[in-house]
Amino acid sequence: MKSKTPILLKGLPVSKGIAIGRSYLIEHGKNIIKEKYIKKEHVSRELKMLDKSIDLTIKEIEVIKEKINPSIKNNVDLFLDTHIMLVKDESFINNIKSRISEKLNSPEWAIHNEYLSIKQSFNDIDDTYIKQRIDDVNHVVKMIIKNLKLKQETAASSKKSLTDLIIVTDDLSPSDVVLAYDSNSLGIISEFGGRSSHSSILTRSLELPSTVGVKNVLSIIKNGDDIILDGEEGIVIINADDKIKAHYMQLKKKQEKNKKDLSTILNRSNVTLDKTRVEIMANLELPQELKIIKDKKADGIGLFRTEYLYVDRHDFPSETEQYEAYKKIVKNMGKLPVYFRTLDIGADKEVPENIKTGSIVRNPALGLRGIRYSLNYNNIFINQIKAILRVSNLGNVKIMLPMITTISEIHKAKELILAAKRSLVKERKKFDEDIHVGIMVEIPSCAVLANKFAKHVDFFSIGTNDLVQYTLAIDRVDDEVNYLYDPINSAVLSLLKNIINAGTKNKIPVSLCGEMAGDPNYTKLLLGLGLRSFSMHPSAIPEIKNIIINSDITMLTKISKKIINCDSNKEKMKLIEKLNCI
Repeated sequence: MKSKTPILLKGLPVSKGIAIGRSYLIEHGKNIIKEKYIKKEHVSRELKMLDKSIDLTIKEIEVIKEKINPSIKNNVDLFLDTHIMLVKDESFINNIKSRISEKLNSPEWAIHNEYLSIKQSFNDIDDTYIKQRIDDVNHVVKMIIKNLKLKQETAASSKKSLTDLIIVTDDLSPSDVVLAYDSNSLGIISEFGGRSSHSSILTRSLELPSTVGVKNVLSIIKNGDDIILDGEEGIVIINADDKIKAHYMQLKKKQEKNKKDLSTILNRSNVTLDKTRVEIMANLELPQELKIIKDKKADGIGLFRTEYLYVDRHDFPSETEQYEAYKKIVKNMGKLPVYFRTLDIGADKEVPENIKTGSIVRNPALGLRGIRYSLNYNNIFINQIKAILRVSNLGNVKIMLPMITTISEIHKAKELILAAKRSLVKERKKFDEDIHVGIMVEIPSCAVLANKFAKHVDFFSIGTNDLVQYTLAIDRVDDEVNYLYDPINSAVLSLLKNIINAGTKNKIPVSLCGEMAGDPNYTKLLLGLGLRSFSMHPSAIPEIKNIIINSDITMLTKISKKIINCDSNKEKMKLIEKLNCI
């Protein structure tokens, strides 16, 4: 039998590491269901197929439930239980079966028609909450139709765990990443997405090899294909021959050895060759990362993204629920600092249906997100602040306000924080009276006037992910323009230098928690610009620390200044290369 020819695909490298295994497809795109009818004598057979696909769908959802980490189980179980209830709903199933037996619809066409009927009935309901549940129905419908289309052997394999499989999807969602991690999957390949998207950041934090932007991947890769994924180079190889496999197996061993060698420096102090102490902290996305953070011996959590408590649920987390979740994080970190970023939703962050506002969100990146949302919905903000304040009595806790555009927003937020403190005093609940309140500097208006803003806060944390996109007017998750996303654009670097200088002048700490902090290409540049506190995805810590402790900052400052003033991108890259060789 003639062997298959290897196929090479190229995408954007997102998360380092090599994965070698079989593929498993997850498709989020719209399935085009064509009108189709069956013969009367085939009705019994088609109804049996429907029953099998329904049983398989229920088992799949239950497998996902089992695989979800206990730390986020309460959030996810609610909507998964809703999906199971829908699949088991007698009226829903009987209506589909009637369409098959009486109207001779094919199962796919019957399910699709029933979905359209339900959708129409939902549209006639005034209650917004009920209207939004059509998304649950849509998700369930897609799962059943997918299972109907699977061949018998593939359907059997889909009952298994995703362990040792490489997930291939059209549009990578954070829930895909969590599922892959909790299921011990090998890696993720996605057709769409960018390096700085929320989901991509999560793959790096959880150390899952990943490549995005692989065009037409779902039409090329089939379930069960032999795949090699190189997350560092953005390469995907299908049906690799023995020689190619041997090469990547060797490369994988080498990378694992390098990773092990780098881990030996984690016990050393974060001090440069010229005796400058540099703080290296970690960004926390989900509680699952805590063990990774502790293993990397981070100086603290420089960015705790609290959004995970708000997504994939139909209500808001209570103060008590948030307190219990935050308490575990703070106690785990001991005396090390934990910077709590208050709720930041919108743009590339998945917005729960219960949080969406306004009739039409024209551009979520420029809309009601971050501090704007919190100031618009005071009760939600105060609820979260009270939970953060309560855990401040248990450790070294700081409050970080996102998306700050004006100084008046800081004053308004502080007034609400004061109201939360008064409420806790009445309730006789303890908290740190002197808790530090700082801001994310990620909006150009704030970065330009950093010197003024610094007089009103206890610290700065630079969010380069948004600062770059807002400064350059480019959507970092838009496949058509994300090639313009450039952290070393002179305008961006000038703003970074201005923020760092403002912090120094006003004697407040300045950290950088954007993806730039975890990119080894920019570590020496940031040191040269005066940055002395980095916060990054935990997997990047060993490599960044190795660069820092082998750097002499006195030799970096002059070239860093040249890079800011350089107009030619080609020359700028040469200077960065020169800088990184020092």
